[in-house]
Amino acid sequence: MDRASGLEHSMMTYFRRNLYVTASGMFLPHYLEQAARIVGHGRLLFSTDYPYQYRPGGDARRFLEHCGLDETAMQAFAYGNWEQLTESLS
Repeated sequence: MDRASGLEHSMMTYFRRNLYVTASGMFLPHYLEQAARIVGHGRLLFSTDYPYQYRPGGDARRFLEHCGLDETAMQAFAYGNWEQLTESLS
């Protein structure tokens, strides 16, 4: 698609510069891993769809603890990337 798009940069470059991806209640490590491959760890944001997709039992916390990210990437995903994004908008 890059050849057909006529864009100055590859589509992946635009994805990595312009998109943020949220978990949005999809607590599946392989989805998170694929999203990280596309946009990078610095553009992953943790979220849930509470109250619309609420699941009792601590699924959100359990996902964070076992999502497969190392400690630094997990902290960035859990809150650090959001803090960095919102600071840049201020």
